[in-house]
Amino acid sequence: MICIRGLEIITPLEVFRDDIVIEDNKIKKIGSEICNEEIVNSNAKYVVPGFIDIHTHGIGEMIFNNIQSEKDFENIRQMFYSHGVTTFIPTTISEDIDKLLYVSKILYESKSIGIHLEGPFINPNRRGAHKVISKFDSKILEISKLFNQKRITVAPEILSDSELEALANNFQVSIGHTDADLEQGKRAIGLGASSVTHIFNAMRPFHHRDPGIIGLAFTSRLYTEVIPDLIHVSEIAVELVSKVKGDRMILVTDSLYTEKGVHRLYDEEINCDNACFNKDGKLVGSSITLDEGVRRASKIIGINEAIISATYSPAKLLDLQLGEISRGFQADLVLLDGKLTVLTTIKNGKIVYSA
Repeated sequence: MICIRGLEIITPLEVFRDDIVIEDNKIKKIGSEICNEEIVNSNAKYVVPGFIDIHTHGIGEMIFNNIQSEKDFENIRQMFYSHGVTTFIPTTISEDIDKLLYVSKILYESKSIGIHLEGPFINPNRRGAHKVISKFDSKILEISKLFNQKRITVAPEILSDSELEALANNFQVSIGHTDADLEQGKRAIGLGASSVTHIFNAMRPFHHRDPGIIGLAFTSRLYTEVIPDLIHVSEIAVELVSKVKGDRMILVTDSLYTEKGVHRLYDEEINCDNACFNKDGKLVGSSITLDEGVRRASKIIGINEAIISATYSPAKLLDLQLGEISRGFQADLVLLDGKLTVLTTIKNGKIVYSA
């Protein structure tokens, strides 16, 4: 058995100081126990569940659309571990279906937990940085057979009932890159949509007589992504979503490249610094990591709420036994210092990163 002793445990509904006992990759108990091994970091103050990023296109100098091998994926996995992310859903940028199938097969061979297809069934008027837009193609359903966790962002207004239902039968559907009005959004919920992709971005703005998907997100049980880089949205927007959605707000990175510098997206150069921009200065994506997102959000909504939004909330959406520090849960944990810097990452009870 392995013990983590005397740190502040941040888990849904409570914060307390106690020991954590790990056995066979799971949390055996919260409380004292004689252990044959201890995980110790003298700078640690908090232990929290492993972070979960359900919307990330890449990290470092690699995006998932460009992945070529299992080795590429393992390098990416290690980078995520260094930022406290123990579970991530690789997210693709819109491409033709054959390219998405190719990427999906590499992710499957790499034992990825899943995939998030952002597009290509999105509204061209809300495409953002996405260049490939297509009508419904049932071939995309083949991808869903490869993974336990399979998500897809769609614009419901460009899909028929039967097309949207077919997607919802095979994927977890999120509403995004959309010009849908309120009624079209309600129709999507009725046909199986369960979340909203990066609220406020790439969707019809809220208007008091035309509330659209933003109004629907705020008045329904849809889980709602927000990018806390404070460039895609303001501090007030993060606070608003938190107050309205509570534990149905999910912090995501929507990260492209997190390494500063010039990179390529499709066939053009982009520059990534505090965020990623094309040569015309248009915002095309985030360059944030989830631990940094938690730090920024914590200054707005508090540490506890920020941690919940990066752990418990995405775990609930994905229906995984993660995101809590409780008996029987998978031992995915992160040790943080007082500034929420990642010191140690634990995956399945084993240390996978140590600063």
